[in-house]
Parts: sequence; structure tokens; C-alpha cells
Amino acid sequence: MTGLLIGEVFRSAARAVPHRVAALVGDHALTFAELDAAADRTAGHLSGHGVRRGDRVVCPAGASPETLAAFAGAARAGAVFVPVDPGAGEARLAEVVRAVGPRLVLADAAGATTGARLAAGAAVRLLVLTDVLHGLPDGPQGAPEKHPRPGEPPPREDDPCVIVVTDSGARGVVLSHRVCVLRTHSGCRPEPCTVLVCGFSPGQWSAWAALLRQWQARGTAVLLERPDPVAVCAAVRGHRAERLVCAPGTWRGVLDTAPHHLATLRFADVEASGRPAEPGLLEDIRTATPHARVRAFLTSPETGDVAVLDHADVRLRPDSCGLPAPGTEVRVAAGELWVRGPLLFDGYADGHANGTREGWFPTGRPAAADDDGHLYVGEN
Repeated sequence: MTGLLIGEVFRSAARAVPHRVAALVGDHALTFAELDAAADRTAGHLSGHGVRRGDRVVCPAGASPETLAAFAGAARAGAVFVPVDPGAGEARLAEVVRAVGPRLVLADAAGATTGARLAAGAAVRLLVLTDVLHGLPDGPQGAPEKHPRPGEPPPREDDPCVIVVTDSGARGVVLSHRVCVLRTHSGCRPEPCTVLVCGFSPGQWSAWAALLRQWQARGTAVLLERPDPVAVCAAVRGHRAERLVCAPGTWRGVLDTAPHHLATLRFADVEASGRPAEPGLLEDIRTATPHARVRAFLTSPETGDVAVLDHADVRLRPDSCGLPAPGTEVRVAAGELWVRGPLLFDGYADGHANGTREGWFPTGRPAAADDDGHLYVGEN
């Protein structure tokens, strides 16, 4: 890689393993070479529609090769990608679009209707991607431009890359290229080059973080349109996946649906952004996946991974959420969790700074730590 840029993640993989499958979406297999080429085509079309470095692009994100190209192309064009869940409801989506102030709305064919309504409400253009693997984007006409445009500076590591809209409100969390690449580097979560099933929908930032981790490891990711327990179990079994990452609620549904489909797993990750995963859940995952390493991550859009708990520590410290995650420094100040390090977010979409104090971000979460450094964290 030539820099900590999202576009370099899949470009580097395309140079090293061009014919390896980067993502499986339904019946579509997208290689790293195809993803890299689709990113260039999409970046050119974004430029042709007036998108410039730093412009925000809202995407009602469904599981499709076109949505993957939208993410990759926006990063390469220097635009700021804002994924939203198409099923969140029109009022909620309209609120997000108003708060973000996009240059345009970008959608795949399945999300075109929702995208058209969002674009009309924001008085911006809609660009529909229909066949990024073999053709060119469709939608409102605008000639694709060579990318990067002559004289236009390329993206920089500290440029904003993604805005994560949290469930608690429309105040988006801004992440730079550098932060996105560092959070998903294998040094933070060691990732084997195997098949991963992602138990998060593309409207959630956790899905894109999982994809970036897998792509930095140059492995294959399986993305599901509706990652419900039945679909997750079928994907693990059908692709003989060795890795699965899900939120605690999805994991509980998976265990209640078809735990015998999980026999191929060697890594079982629980990712929680609110309440830490319950010890009983980790014990049940371990029972269903006796050959897998079971890990629970406590994370948030503002901080990235805060703590990681291995199954081996569950019985010794049943109430702990684990040790501080690699790349993150934590302290407990007056009973509150504070976080510092290179993985912190860059600010908010409404222009407010990240509120750090001498580099420390006060999370607002009650916390305590024992003598061995294990954390005990409550909800905000």
C-alpha cells in the first residue's frame, strides 16, 4: 500500500491476488481485480456528476456488487460515503439526509426508488449503478470523467471518508481514511485469510468495517441482504466459512436456529456497541463451535474497538468486557471510561469537534477496572 487510504486497500489486494474473490453477494462473486476496476469506473462517474473531494454521498445500502462499488468508488474519488439502512423508514432517512447535506444520492437498482425519494427531498441528483462488473452506471446522464481529474489533488489520509449515522440520532460520526484503515488493520483484530460471513447489514458501519478487515487480510467476505439467523446459518454451511461476526442478538438467533451448521467455524466473533456481550452467550457459542476461537468486542463509532474478551477469560471474570483492545488506550476517570489513541473519530457531521481533552475522549459510559487491567463497562 502507498498510504492509509481506503482506495489503496483493494488496489493493493488487486495487485497481489487479482483473481481471488473479494466478496460473495447472492449469486455474484466479485474478485479483487473486478472491485478495483469497478471503483475506478464509479469514481469517474461520480466526478462526471459533479462530485468533488470532500463531497458527501448518501447510499441506501443493500447487499449488491453495485453497493460495494459505490463504497469503493466514493473512497477513490475522495467523497465521503454515508451508508443508510433502506428499511429504516422514510422519516428517519429524510432526517439523516437533511443532517448530512449530500452532493448526491447513490443507489443500486434495488434501492433506486428509495434513492429517488431521498434525492428529491434533498433537491440533489440521483445516480443509479446497474452493472459495475461489465458495464457503466446508469441513471441521470453525465459523462464519466477520467479519474483523478487533471489538477485535482488526490485524497489524503486525514480526509473524511465515511460518516457513520448512529441509532441514537442523525448526528453523524466522521471517520478519516487513516482511522478507517487503522481500525480494520490486522494488528487490531488478527484476521486469517479465510471466508468470513458478515452478520451485519450493509446499512450498518459494522458491515463495512468487517469487509475492510477481510480485504486487508485479502480474504473473501460473504455479504447478506438480510442477515437473519436462517440466512447466516445457511451461508456458513454453504460456503464452509471459517469466520462469523454478528451482534449479540443475531448470535442468539443463530444458536437457536441451526447451531450444527457452524461446524466449520474457527473464529466466532461477537461485536457489541451498546451493552457488552453476556457471558452466557459466549459459553453457548463455545459449546456450539468447540473448534473456534470465541471473542467478544466492545466497540463504538467514536472509538473503534475499546475492549476484547476471549472466551478463556469468561469464567474467571464473568462481568468483564475484557482487556483494552490493541491500538487503544483507556483510563477510568471519576467512574467514566475515557479513550485515547489513533483510532478515535475525527468529529461530527454537523461540524462539532470530537470533544477530546488532551487527546482523551470521555465516552460517557460508567466503567471500572481491576488490578489486571480488565474493564467493566456499563451503558451510556
